[in-house]
Amino acid sequence: MLIAIIGVLVMLLFIGGMGFAMYYALRKFDPNKNDTSVNENAETAQEFLPFHNIQDSMIDLGNHQYRAIIECSSINYYLRTEQEQQMIELSFQTFLNSIKFPMTLYVQTRTVDNTAMLNNLKHDLQDSVNAFGNLKDYANYYYDSIANLHETIGNNKQKKKYIILTYNDAQSLEKLNDEEKYEYSLREMGQRCQIVMNNLSKLKIKTKILNTSELLELIYSTYNKDNYSDIGSILNGEYSELMVEGSNKLQTTPKDGIVDWILNEAINRLDLEVLQTSNDIDLKNEVDEIIKRLEETRDSNAGYFKSSKTRL
Repeated sequence: MLIAIIGVLVMLLFIGGMGFAMYYALRKFDPNKNDTSVNENAETAQEFLPFHNIQDSMIDLGNHQYRAIIECSSINYYLRTEQEQQMIELSFQTFLNSIKFPMTLYVQTRTVDNTAMLNNLKHDLQDSVNAFGNLKDYANYYYDSIANLHETIGNNKQKKKYIILTYNDAQSLEKLNDEEKYEYSLREMGQRCQIVMNNLSKLKIKTKILNTSELLELIYSTYNKDNYSDIGSILNGEYSELMVEGSNKLQTTPKDGIVDWILNEAINRLDLEVLQTSNDIDLKNEVDEIIKRLEETRDSNAGYFKSSKTRL
């Protein structure tokens, strides 16, 4: 009898120990005890965003980490000749190989918002109707045609291309205070932006650094994905894309093609940095003569990428 009682007590102690162990383990995973990385004292939506501030055309992520964004225009790549396409690819690859700091290529698809344009059009048409009453039917027809243009062409989307530049190196500047680190980061980020913009200008790509208000607009459009009009792009994975790979054109381009590409780069750079910017007439005349000789050299000795109809 005593042995049976002892056995029952041992069993109860064992079960009790197992129960306590399970309770302790579950308690560690109690969501009320875990750090959910949400500030319970946050009073505005801005406090939930993963950055501290946006100013001076930079996004401050905190801890002296900064981002700047450059908007880029498009080029009609598929309307170019095969030689021109090869030239563009070669120049773009060289540009990527020359970059020594982090950057991200970002493409965003947006629904075209023509509300402001339609409001202005409506106001202008009303002024015309007030002056010429017989134009009312035509004005209504024209307004409806513009308002429903996206249905006519079957597209109400636009793609915007960006390059996101990173600067985190200020974290290691231990001898500088926070204000000095910020000023240093601002200068370095400006230099990186200029390097990228100068290289892209050789490809005839227009660029601009997004200012503070434009950064806010971009971030808002990125977070504001709950609009029903965007659901198709989100489900199809078209809302944002990254360029991730490409072939090595330098390895497959013959030597005369490399020479011709170098000559063309020299011509583009002289045109960009002297003819389009300098006010020195004598210098511009001298450079113009140099460009003519370089073009003659391309025609006689290289010309690998030159088209009989189009000059780069």
